[in-house]
Amino acid sequence: MTNTKPNISSSLSSWDNRTRFVISGLVFLFIVSWTMALGRLIGDKFWNPSKNVKEIEKILLSVSMNITEETTITEELVPDLPWFIPIFLKDIGLSYYTTRYMVFFPHVIGSILWWNLYFLQLIPSLRRKYKKFHRVLGRLLLLCSIAQTTSGIGLAYMGNSSTIKIVSTFFGIAVMYCTYYSWYYAANTIQKEIMKHKYWATRLVGYMQGIALQRVCMVLLILSHELGWNGLYPPFLVDDNNIEDNNGSEIVKQIFDDSFICSILAAIYFTECTTSIISLVKHSRLD
Repeated sequence: MTNTKPNISSSLSSWDNRTRFVISGLVFLFIVSWTMALGRLIGDKFWNPSKNVKEIEKILLSVSMNITEETTITEELVPDLPWFIPIFLKDIGLSYYTTRYMVFFPHVIGSILWWNLYFLQLIPSLRRKYKKFHRVLGRLLLLCSIAQTTSGIGLAYMGNSSTIKIVSTFFGIAVMYCTYYSWYYAANTIQKEIMKHKYWATRLVGYMQGIALQRVCMVLLILSHELGWNGLYPPFLVDDNNIEDNNGSEIVKQIFDDSFICSILAAIYFTECTTSIISLVKHSRLD
């Protein structure tokens, strides 16, 4: 009688490759979140709205785009910037430090805490050796996800884009659903319930990557426009006699809306695909 053993090494190798892919993606998005958003916000001292308003006004004045009669600039004007940056600051960025600051501030705080700490929950050795730390940090991260979600919806509804409002609402419901069940099953000490907690916590981590993915999508969409691939957006047109007479606001708004939709779809798509593959691998091993 021949003793045949299942070829576990190939399964482990393929699983390791999937793990490397997922971890590489998370590391990449971590770098994106800090280089394109959080690091810049901290460097700009986001907790000081008046300072940021003055800096934005200086940029807008440098391209002859004054927005208020009260604008008083004494500093040197900033150098030339790509056409879309002043338009983005004028139409979207400035409101973060004025009319929407009350929801922008908790959104940033929640993001900083989340992106600095969430990966500690993914390390198996830490979960096993420091269970109390895992539980305490988990509660903090769930609060961060709630803060980001509610403030994100608030930012959307205080803005002017119907697309952002609708997508933010549906995405917020999905994130809150994952957050609730992550907490609900974590409150149980039964092993079966802990596995359900891991199931929902994994989805929560995946969905939250949409925050960083928007930056990636925005860069890709802007790059496509700058390279002349105008199938998505029209070319930037400006009146030489009046720099404010241009179609930049429409282009920037559309790119921002589209990048938000793409990032949410990408986060959900990759999360569901990854969790489905992992589930199939586990079931195949049991069989």
